[in-house]
Amino acid sequence: MPPEPPSPPPPSNRPPHQPSLFPSERPNVIPFDSYSNGVAAREHLNRARRQSQAAAASNAASAAARAGQQDLDFRPRPQRPLTVYEEAPVASTRVRVKAALLDALLCLLGAAIAAVVSRLLCGAFQITHRTSLFYGVAFAAMLIAYHLFCCLLGRETVGMSCLHLQLLTFDGSPPDWRARLFRFSAAGLGLGAVGLGLLWALMDEEGLAWHDHMSKTFPTVQDPHPGSFRRK
Repeated sequence: MPPEPPSPPPPSNRPPHQPSLFPSERPNVIPFDSYSNGVAAREHLNRARRQSQAAAASNAASAAARAGQQDLDFRPRPQRPLTVYEEAPVASTRVRVKAALLDALLCLLGAAIAAVVSRLLCGAFQITHRTSLFYGVAFAAMLIAYHLFCCLLGRETVGMSCLHLQLLTFDGSPPDWRARLFRFSAAGLGLGAVGLGLLWALMDEEGLAWHDHMSKTFPTVQDPHPGSFRRK
């Protein structure tokens, strides 16, 4: 027996309706509430951005202030020694004066020994104005002979050795006896110019006197580890 055909749906009373072709289309009218919320969000974002910029500027100012306080520290800072040769600092004027005084005391001791021997062999001697001038000249001659003897040997004086001073040329090599002799002669020239050649070391940028510049040599504190010094 064949199946019965389905019954037709009952008639609907709803009027026909055409669906919209653009279901996601939004109205052209923007609600006032959403617009006000967007403005408030932008103002809040701008305010937060200004606050972050102000905080960054404040942190930078604080860092600069701390750096300025460190720069204004009144504690003495170690000064970098002036150098002619990059591995050998120029000896300070105070050390050089001490070495010269030690050499002068050594010569004075020799003169005193000579005076005692003369007193024992020749008897008493008088110290007058004329003899004082003679003794002064004799002491100067002894001092000159002492330095000339060290120059000819190519060695530093006793005072320089006691304070660990060493002569070097501007290229870092030890000077020979000729350079030492020329240096001693230039020192005498600076001393003869009312001591201006020696006092020049107090005003020189590198702490060098006339005889240092003329002989192209300078004293330096000897390295306790000589192996660390290398000539280039």
